[in-house]
Amino acid sequence: MEGKMSKYNIFHTKVDDILAENEFSNADFESATADEKESMVEMHKSVSYWKDAARRFKNNSVSMVALVVVILLTLFAFVGPYLIPYSYEEQYRGSMKLGPFEYSESELQAKEALADADLLFSTDLMPGSLTSLKKGDYAFLYHGKWYSFTLTKTLRSGFLMYNESMSDPLFTVKTDDYFEGGDYDKTVVAYSVSKDKPTDSEVTVLKMSASVFPHVFGTDSAGRDIMSRTMYGARVSLLIGVVASLIVLVIGSIYGSISGLLGGKVDFIMMRIVELIYSVPDVLIVLLLQVVLQIPLQNWFDSSSLPFVRALSSLGVGIVSIFITFALLYWVGMARIIRGQVLMLKKQEYVTAATVLGASNSRIIRKHLLPNSIGQLVVTTCLQIPSAIFLESFLSFLGLGISAPMSSLGSMCSDAIDTITVYPYRLLFPAIILSLLVLSLNLVGDGLRDALDPRLKK
Repeated sequence: MEGKMSKYNIFHTKVDDILAENEFSNADFESATADEKESMVEMHKSVSYWKDAARRFKNNSVSMVALVVVILLTLFAFVGPYLIPYSYEEQYRGSMKLGPFEYSESELQAKEALADADLLFSTDLMPGSLTSLKKGDYAFLYHGKWYSFTLTKTLRSGFLMYNESMSDPLFTVKTDDYFEGGDYDKTVVAYSVSKDKPTDSEVTVLKMSASVFPHVFGTDSAGRDIMSRTMYGARVSLLIGVVASLIVLVIGSIYGSISGLLGGKVDFIMMRIVELIYSVPDVLIVLLLQVVLQIPLQNWFDSSSLPFVRALSSLGVGIVSIFITFALLYWVGMARIIRGQVLMLKKQEYVTAATVLGASNSRIIRKHLLPNSIGQLVVTTCLQIPSAIFLESFLSFLGLGISAPMSSLGSMCSDAIDTITVYPYRLLFPAIILSLLVLSLNLVGDGLRDALDPRLKK
């Protein structure tokens, strides 16, 4: 016992020496209080399902790059047409068959004339077949002021120029005289400045230009700007992809949820219908529907006076028939996926509780089954968009989709096939935009599938 005590005393003495050397006291080794323990616990905020999915999606670098590409292409399609002066349907007779960033002779003359003017209007750069301004009253807007003037004679193949630094700023310049060293041909009278827009219906408003915008992608054989047509074609493709995917979402989710929830004979019959549709060759039915629906739809649009039908007719027969095709055929994949989800979810306790409490089947589908299948709905819908875009481009390429003068990426590729060896850029630009669009949307869909699947949680 004495030996043990001596060992304890020696140990205690050494501890006291160590504490003294390191300036520690016995109070430093007392047990922590409950408040001190609580302050040392690192509290983690609860993360919702969607925040966790967003975090995992952001960690997917490939999908994030694809999402940026989709956003840029969307801006290209919907904002781009407002930034350039050319329309997808306007034909510029003096600018036919131009290469990328190539200027026609009239455009080069306009660029030279702008060296001596603030604004310019060239009759040779007018869209359409007309290359002259008739005599009459005209007006244009510049720096918040309206300038009105009268042409005393028809201006043929010339310039209407405005130079704020000159005492007589409005005048016309005939091309031949001006570029051969001649003087200005002043044919403008009754010049006036006002802050208000002219109210006279006979006054023609002109769009004066401060620069000559280049044809970035070149022009086609009809003198139409390829970039503006590519922008509009990408817009059409995106709109068709989104609307067709929403149609598939509505029909497929309702059909699949009803089949999965009811089960039994109802599920058996409904799934046999789905398998029957699956067994039919898609491409063959799509082509047949496109051909068969053309004339009846056009007759319906021409004979009906309903506002809804008029709105559909403005889209064109090709777009409406594509929507009908998706409504008839392409919802079966969505229906199968949602049915599988519903078969799994309907055995959960909350569905059983809702059934016991007397909830109807429609309420169970709307309030319990579909909300808990939102991940699959989002992923399947996003993956359906590139499929719809590709189908529309394929049909337009065959001449069964978008009708002229509307532009489509598929129809542009089809028009460029005949001149691919001479003007390869006509095929290259729409093909690149279409490929980037479809590839990026597929990569975004794959990223959403990985992010929204709890089994792939990292």
